[in-house]
Amino acid sequence: MPRQRGFIPSLGFWLALAVALAGKVAVAAEPIEFYRAESAQGRVSYFYPSFHVADDRITRPPVAVLDAMTQLVIEADIGELQKHPEAMVHYILSPAPLDLAGLFTSAEIDAIRARAACNGIADHVERLRPFFIGMMVALPCPKPGGVLYELVLEQAAQARGLKVTALESADEEFAALFSLPDRAFIDEIRKYADDPPAGERQVAVMISLYNASKYDALYDLSMADLPRDAGDRGLFLDKVLLARNRAMVERMSPALDAGGALVIVGALHLPGKGGIVDLLQRRGFKVRMVAASAGLR
Repeated sequence: MPRQRGFIPSLGFWLALAVALAGKVAVAAEPIEFYRAESAQGRVSYFYPSFHVADDRITRPPVAVLDAMTQLVIEADIGELQKHPEAMVHYILSPAPLDLAGLFTSAEIDAIRARAACNGIADHVERLRPFFIGMMVALPCPKPGGVLYELVLEQAAQARGLKVTALESADEEFAALFSLPDRAFIDEIRKYADDPPAGERQVAVMISLYNASKYDALYDLSMADLPRDAGDRGLFLDKVLLARNRAMVERMSPALDAGGALVIVGALHLPGKGGIVDLLQRRGFKVRMVAASAGLR
């Protein structure tokens, strides 16, 4: 077993709630579309559908969108998680080493180890939970210098003196992800280990849809890639999406009642039945898409 002190920093990239594809933050000349939500009392807030990776193919709005805001609401506090990554170790490490040879073919193991090597964790594959191995083989190798845009906005909001509120703890988010059985992730590992470029093709399609603000199509594509087992699929929808959507809407209610909030949540939490947009509309909010350039009014 590796020493935890040396092991945890090497997984800092994994501890940012999603594995970040590295690259500089690319700012769009004209930002992607936001959701504008107006309460029955006329209080307006905005939702930025985030793509939880740092990749220079993804266009981002300028930080100036914060200028007209009074508060920032984020899905989870990435900055705090980076300060205390040790809190998530039990979600990253398997209770016992994985029997890779009993789960995968030799070619699949070679593909897994190759992807682990480019992530700097080649010596620790057997100790990782299948969920993290699945993310590793599904995403392209990282490049140095990547910055999660959520963290950029969080730091910019703090510098402006804006109130920053997190909708869930990192522990809550990881607990939801790990409500799925390992078998669901094993199938995904096999899928991408058998065809390593498949993950990169999938990410490229998702980025294209995201940059075009086709959030419904992005949602549909992601739903089509859910576990094949009906029980696992239902568990994912309930625990990872729908239950979290309901909890986040409850927790963001004070900010929306006050108005002037910029809310950042993953793009898949917003569309669909039981999505945040649907839940807000049931509460009487008027929700529409808007474009923004230097700021939101």
